[in-house]
Amino acid sequence: MPFNSQAYLFNSATLNTVKEIGGVYGLFVQSAGRYHALYVGLSDNLRRRLNEHYNNPPVRGTTHFFAEVITNAAQRTAREQALIREFNPPGNVHHTR
Repeated sequence: MPFNSQAYLFNSATLNTVKEIGGVYGLFVQSAGRYHALYVGLSDNLRRRLNEHYNNPPVRGTTHFFAEVITNAAQRTAREQALIREFNPPGNVHHTR
């Protein structure tokens, strides 16, 4: 699994069950039984941020998302940076070096 969590469908019904807590998340597309990272981000409110992406996607084609609850802001930032380095998602091109 790409994250320390399971895959969830990227739809409004599922997003409204997400906790309103800080964490990191990844937007993925499932193809041929594999998940491909499109975008990785962080938020102090996962539900709000994922719904923002649902209504105004940073990338097209998202079918699933993964999320990890991380309440500490510094730890969220470090985990987000590690995930961006690991997956190099096209939606995060401005973060690559």
